[in-house]
Amino acid sequence: MISLLKIKGILDQLSASERRLADFILDNSHLLRDYSSQQLADAVGISQSSVVKFCQKLGYKGYPDLKLAITEAVVTASTLQREQQDSGNEEGSIAQLAEHLQQSLLQSLRNLLSINSEKTLNNAVLLLDNADKILLAGSAHSAVVAMDMQCRLLELGKLALYHGDPAISLQLARTLTAQSVVLLISDSGQNADILRLEQYAKQRKLKVISLTRFQTNAQSAAADITLFTLGSEADEQLQQLITQQAQQHLCHLLYLRLCQRPVNQQQLTAHKPLMDLLEKH
Repeated sequence: MISLLKIKGILDQLSASERRLADFILDNSHLLRDYSSQQLADAVGISQSSVVKFCQKLGYKGYPDLKLAITEAVVTASTLQREQQDSGNEEGSIAQLAEHLQQSLLQSLRNLLSINSEKTLNNAVLLLDNADKILLAGSAHSAVVAMDMQCRLLELGKLALYHGDPAISLQLARTLTAQSVVLLISDSGQNADILRLEQYAKQRKLKVISLTRFQTNAQSAAADITLFTLGSEADEQLQQLITQQAQQHLCHLLYLRLCQRPVNQQQLTAHKPLMDLLEKH
């Protein structure tokens, strides 16, 4: 389903003709397998080359690759819908619920590297590794992700700061230096408190890493490095769980990459006795 989700994620970035093409594909995805690129162009009223450019904008080599991806997405969506209906008909079946959650989460995690390049992830790791302080902030369900990442960074000997109160977060931001980094995590990328903190960081010329849903939003637009998760067609409760897990998965990838650096491995070795001591209490 990643192809359709990617199209939905960039709708606000498209020109008028691209938006017509995107809307047509979203509304007629189940029919796309019967369209050639020329037939699709004629149906939308654009040139065939515009169709190819649109496909490349989404990261595909050409129209055949996009058509194949969307056809597979339609089949997957149909299968998941049937499974959801079956699950709904068997109220109280934990096994059905667990299977649905597992499949939805697995699909989401597999898609992460298709929208976050290795170069971008490595650039984020480099910023975090060289920072003298790292201020983290997360809104709503993303606050849990920010707190977990703070603990991971502290294990590596990084001075990682976090507070759930937006006012105190701004106060903590005053302690940052030119070598500090701000890591902001939210779903929509439109949270007022997060944006206020980001604005202050940019005024101070601090580097900002943003993690949001894959869509046009104010938070990612202002950031130096942008990381994304993909939405899904799941219901609201499941969507929240999947988004939170995907955000945490990306943060864990950054953490594991940091762990591979020799100086951080030394910090982990030094950190183990402290954790052993805490476990005894």
